Order: sequence, then structure tokens, then C-alpha cells
Amino acid sequence: MERGPFLSKAVQKEFGNLVEIALYTDGPEENRKNRDFQKERFGTIALPYYALLDPTGEKVLWQGGGGNYTAEQFAAHLRVQ
Repeated sequence: MERGPFLSKAVQKEFGNLVEIALYTDGPEENRKNRDFQKERFGTIALPYYALLDPTGEKVLWQGGGGNYTAEQFAAHLRVQ
């Protein structure tokens, strides 16, 4: 996704309206807290995993795992805000 759809103009335009946060959940043991947080907050440890939250961070507007989105599909998910 980071080397494909994320680079499209449509997705970049939608990213411009958002704050991006990357949560590293795999790899070193220090990422365990992030993995535990993801599982508690979203009910999954899927990789990759995407979540769109409201400005307060309380309400999940959209969430999805996997990396099989086209640029158009992912941009549409980002527009739910």
C-alpha cells in the first residue's frame, strides 16, 4: 500500500485532510505494547491494518485490514470523515 495506492493523487488528496499515525506492532519486543493496544482497541492484530478515527480519537469511522485496496477504494474509505 505504501508503495502503490498511498502514492496516488486521490489518496494523497485525502491524506491532506488527516493526521497519519503509524503504529508498529510487529518485530522487536518493544512493539508488544502497540500490538496489545491494537488488539484491545480494534479487536485484531492483523497486518497491515488501517483505522480512521474522528478528531477526538474516540469514534472509529472506518477500519480494515489487508493491503488489497485499489487507490480509488482506499480514497473512498478516507472520505467517510
